[in-house]
Amino acid sequence: MKKSLLWMVVVLVSVSMVGVFSFTGCKGAVEEAVTEAVEEEVEEVAEEAPAEKEAVEEIVLEFWSWNNEGAYPVVHEDAEKRFMADYPNVTIKREYISYTEYLVKVKAVLSGEEAPNVFQIPWAGEYTELARSGKLLPLTDALGNDFPVFFESVMNAISVDGDAWAVPLDLNTLQIAYNINMFDELGLEIPKSQDELKTLAAALADNDKFGIAQGTKDLWTAADSFFAQVAYTDPTHTLMAKADAGEIGWDDPVFLQAAQNVLDLVEAGVYTPGVNSMDAFVGAKDLFVQQQAAMFYPTGNFVTGGITADIDGAFEYSLFPTPPLNAGDEFLPTGGVAEMFVIAKDSTNQDIAIEFLRYLTNDEGKDVLVANDFIPSSDYTGDLSNKSDLYQNMLDAQSKVQSRVVYNTVVYTAIMNGMQGIFGQELTAEEFIAQIVEAAAK
Repeated sequence: MKKSLLWMVVVLVSVSMVGVFSFTGCKGAVEEAVTEAVEEEVEEVAEEAPAEKEAVEEIVLEFWSWNNEGAYPVVHEDAEKRFMADYPNVTIKREYISYTEYLVKVKAVLSGEEAPNVFQIPWAGEYTELARSGKLLPLTDALGNDFPVFFESVMNAISVDGDAWAVPLDLNTLQIAYNINMFDELGLEIPKSQDELKTLAAALADNDKFGIAQGTKDLWTAADSFFAQVAYTDPTHTLMAKADAGEIGWDDPVFLQAAQNVLDLVEAGVYTPGVNSMDAFVGAKDLFVQQQAAMFYPTGNFVTGGITADIDGAFEYSLFPTPPLNAGDEFLPTGGVAEMFVIAKDSTNQDIAIEFLRYLTNDEGKDVLVANDFIPSSDYTGDLSNKSDLYQNMLDAQSKVQSRVVYNTVVYTAIMNGMQGIFGQELTAEEFIAQIVEAAAK
């Protein structure tokens, strides 16, 4: 600033001197003096410029997720490229960790080591536990600044004790994928009730085909079979939330019936053998892709891209929700928030991390989500006319979706583990409920 003022003074004095001395015949001498003064000033400014210019800080943002299946890496990479183009001094370091190891590693770094800047988080019981741990950065204010207006149901899902703790990327609906070609070849139809589903599984077995490929080694998928049944056993669609809040007991008859329904399907041979030893999106999905199983659960927009790529045109497939109890009743899928991301309270570069999350969820980010068959967690105003029938199927299902959320961590864990006992036919429905009731009392 001082140099700028000095430069102006030199110029003004120079002009004045030229005007005055031009009348005395000394114009040439004055011009020479002015030239020397200007050259000295330029040299001084040039010498000091490097000292005044601050070096741009190089920043590395660590980004953790477990979703390296399907098209999620495409979505992540697109946001990274757009972000780093605008912020060339920032590098996104993305790391994928298997789901079975993910939470253990996250809790470890939050307890002592330096946590990543941005990381994915589950949205059921573990989310509430971490939100209340004091380890996460509250994001309520940030979401009100240049983020899209997320759906009300989404905001309810990410809010704990009056604060929002995550940035929601997309929504999912969980349905059963089925092989259209195989159904047609064997003269099979989408089952309209759970009794018809059992009959369908028997017909497939007669043709040396499995029914529903499901891998419950990823424990959450087992829990979702229970939630899919509660959608039908509770016509009010309110009791699971009430039980989660402690307003009613988990020994309510609707939960016992839901557990019994799953056990009945297992005993009827609806699911492939060995579900407890299979990963959902490797072993179980591969049985479907390789046409050993006619169906695969759970399927949603989070994995359809991967399934489509793996099938590679070998057959057509579509989706239907877990069938209702009685033929003629409405099909009800379950679902909620799919990917969502949080920021550690003690992490560095929080502002730039929040900015990166804006790139994931802005209009360009939503375009990429939709292009890859994901459902954004806020209104999408782009063109959907060229979207596939499969995408329209998922979009329609989203309008009927029932909750699959249990926030009490201990209870949610008991449901996941207990359903493994149901799938392994090691627990009765009554024993399963007793374990949940015991967990809720802790």
